[in-house]
Amino acid sequence: MNKITSIAMAMFASLCLLFTTTSCSDDNDEPAAPAAKSVAGTYHGDMSCTVMGSEDIFEDMTFVVKATDDSTVEITTPSFGNPPMQMPSVVVPGVKVSGTDGNYTLAPTTYEGTTDAGKKYSVILQGSYAEGKITINYNMQYGAMPMPMICSFTAAK
Repeated sequence: MNKITSIAMAMFASLCLLFTTTSCSDDNDEPAAPAAKSVAGTYHGDMSCTVMGSEDIFEDMTFVVKATDDSTVEITTPSFGNPPMQMPSVVVPGVKVSGTDGNYTLAPTTYEGTTDAGKKYSVILQGSYAEGKITINYNMQYGAMPMPMICSFTAAK
């Protein structure tokens, strides 16, 4: 009877242990990274720009997305083109990022500035991030150009 009691107690202890432990699963119990930090990074790829219906592809462009807080990034666009029509690199601050679980939106942001050479510019930028890729669309009015450059860029980190 002593052996049966020992087996019964061992089974009871096993059942108690089974019901009091938590299981490991694929659920991510860690807090999600803030939206801005999730999209921050350096992205390389080709960029399409259209002016008055004429499209040009600029290869191997680099966009830098830097988190400035949990929900805001600054985006540095690349310089492109050839002198005298070369467009400068522009930093667009204050771009709000929202979303979760790998799907984020870059809110439409308007920014105006002046280059070191004294030329004024304005940028309207927006985008998204999904499946590990960022898409940035922006319109840039530069100097005395009467029409904007409409640019689109999609790339992975």
